[in-house]
Amino acid sequence: TRAVLTTRDGRCSGYGTGPAGNPTSAGPDAAMAAMSTAAGAAARQAEVSLDGVEAVMVAMAGVRTLLDPADLARTLGFTGPLGQLRTTGDVAATYFSGTVEPAGCVVVAGTGSCAGQVRGGVVVRSVGGSGWLLGDGGSGFAVGHAVVRAVVAQLEGTGPATALTALLLDDLGIAHDGALTADGRPTALGALVPTLYRGRPVALARYAPLAFAALGDPVADGIVAGAQDALAALITAVRADAWVGPLVMGGGTVSGGLLAPGVARTLALRLALEGADVRLVRDGAVGAAALALTAETSRLDDAGLDRLRAGVEALRTA
Repeated sequence: TRAVLTTRDGRCSGYGTGPAGNPTSAGPDAAMAAMSTAAGAAARQAEVSLDGVEAVMVAMAGVRTLLDPADLARTLGFTGPLGQLRTTGDVAATYFSGTVEPAGCVVVAGTGSCAGQVRGGVVVRSVGGSGWLLGDGGSGFAVGHAVVRAVVAQLEGTGPATALTALLLDDLGIAHDGALTADGRPTALGALVPTLYRGRPVALARYAPLAFAALGDPVADGIVAGAQDALAALITAVRADAWVGPLVMGGGTVSGGLLAPGVARTLALRLALEGADVRLVRDGAVGAAALALTAETSRLDDAGLDRLRAGVEALRTA
């Protein structure tokens, strides 16, 4: 969860982060706590008090249906009129992190995945976003889930050997010395299974980077290829009907692997991206700030968006 504090003229003065807080997967209380942590950190960096903030834009998946504006205001310490506390989805924030154009397409692949068409500055069509149980192809969860299943399959003897096994067990501090229990079960597997089940299912997304770290391993390559094909399906769906405008793509799974330099792309992904004006973005907080400023003043131009992007990057680095 990230927060950025800006002045009315688009100068970024504070940037803060908090834990993961999607209200759908983590619950409203966790989302509130995460936003409070991130906003508080941004305010401390800017050396201001949140009760002096004039307007708030909260961009988060599920925010409109799961979080009450009055509760949001109390959590954030916002004392202004509730009409000055606005909400939107993470898809819109990602889109306006990459462009000021009022029409185009956006694909987000982070822990989950979704896509949208934008027209007149608003999202008019959504694809995906069904969550880890029903969809989220090409997401961090999908990749991480495939990683742990591949490791379990090797340890069980039902799947091929893979470099992912050593990476995952080392990450979790589980020995992989080939020892067996009295009933012939690998002791590493006996330790791995309860460890993974103790976390929330969506937390498997944290293991997605292992697939990219193991590229060159046939199993890891297959997992990444499958995720790229799923991403291609999202792109194809939102680019249907000869939709014009840029294609903005963001989320940790996009920037962290699926479209990273040097990562080979599947035929499906190459075809889906053919002719697209792709804009890769790193931080949806840029778009949230852009939307906040647009609501308070007027539509940003390219220079204004560049200024916001540079400001967020500088504060994040600091």
